Amino acid sequence: MKLYELSQLPFKERFKFVNDLKESNMQLLPVDVKIVIDIFEDTNQWFQKPSNLNDPNLIAKLQDTVAELPKYFESVYEINEKYLIEKLPINERQRIFDESKEAWRLHFPDFKRISEIMLKFKSDEMLIEFQKHSPPSFISEKAGEVYKKCLSFKVKLKSHKIKYLGYSYTPEPYCINYFKVKLFLDEYANWGQKASYIWREISSLRDKYNSLYAYSDWLFDIKHSKVLKERADNIQKLQDDALSLLNAGKEMILRHDEAITLEYNTGSTTMSLYERELEILQINEGDSANDEEYCYVYILECELCVFYVGIAANPRERLEQHIRGAFSDEAHLFKSKFIQKYHKAVEHKVIYEGIRRDCKKFERDYIAIHNPLGNMTVGGEG
Repeated sequence: MKLYELSQLPFKERFKFVNDLKESNMQLLPVDVKIVIDIFEDTNQWFQKPSNLNDPNLIAKLQDTVAELPKYFESVYEINEKYLIEKLPINERQRIFDESKEAWRLHFPDFKRISEIMLKFKSDEMLIEFQKHSPPSFISEKAGEVYKKCLSFKVKLKSHKIKYLGYSYTPEPYCINYFKVKLFLDEYANWGQKASYIWREISSLRDKYNSLYAYSDWLFDIKHSKVLKERADNIQKLQDDALSLLNAGKEMILRHDEAITLEYNTGSTTMSLYERELEILQINEGDSANDEEYCYVYILECELCVFYVGIAANPRERLEQHIRGAFSDEAHLFKSKFIQKYHKAVEHKVIYEGIRRDCKKFERDYIAIHNPLGNMTVGGEG
């Protein structure tokens, strides 16, 4: 007979069962039965102490199927049970806890419901990611991307600012209207506070469901059906709230992304940090030539100034790429604004030629002296 099965017997029947086994060979008894016998013996010894012997007929009452036991006898038993189980090796305690949960799933519908909810925390992709950290990466990374669309390319953004986005921020050089940025940051911060609260609640629930130290708490819930049902209802609500909040967070980020992208395309004052990082990535990915290749340094200028300097193995083909891009996928780039405005009046000149390594140095030196408005780095990338 398992510990759980013994615990489900009426209290006096449990004691009678143990008394019938006391003369048996203890070495052959199941581990769970030995534990129960030890608990009853400890309880009896406690009552037999002169200082605790409040009822001289206690032992007789324990043997009698009709006589009532003192109300506090079971309380003392439960204290001894908790104490003895906590003294067991950790693997024994884990076995008792796991077997108890398996039995509770079979006998208590509300605990079975709790178990099924806990399984969803292990199978739902959004909940799995959310349990790792708050906010989850699928929201925080997108929020960081949206924030970079608000910032001027001149900002040097550190990763911790993205991590704590919305909780603590100071006005930066923005490339769009500040109030649209603030609206996004405020809403994201409010959402993040709710997410953080739910994340703590889920962490506490997970610990309670899996921790050996919560065994006695679950025993209490199991014995009180109303408490167990209320806990199951609260756990279900917690999971529903978490999923609802995560979906709301995704929708909120998407909504602000659309609004900020529109604002940037129609009213930006400078290139955004996001677009600049994307441009640099495209440059790096497209640069497959080695430093020994022969190439050219060229400039693009209009009636106002030289607005761009670059390196290319085929300058004429590169100019055509700039023009095509200015009216299509690169329309957002700062140099494209000059091409769009002056178009046919844009002049293209080769100002240096040599191996790519030397061209990179020349480009860096040229940018340092002339600071063309369309170049967003110190040069030398390609």
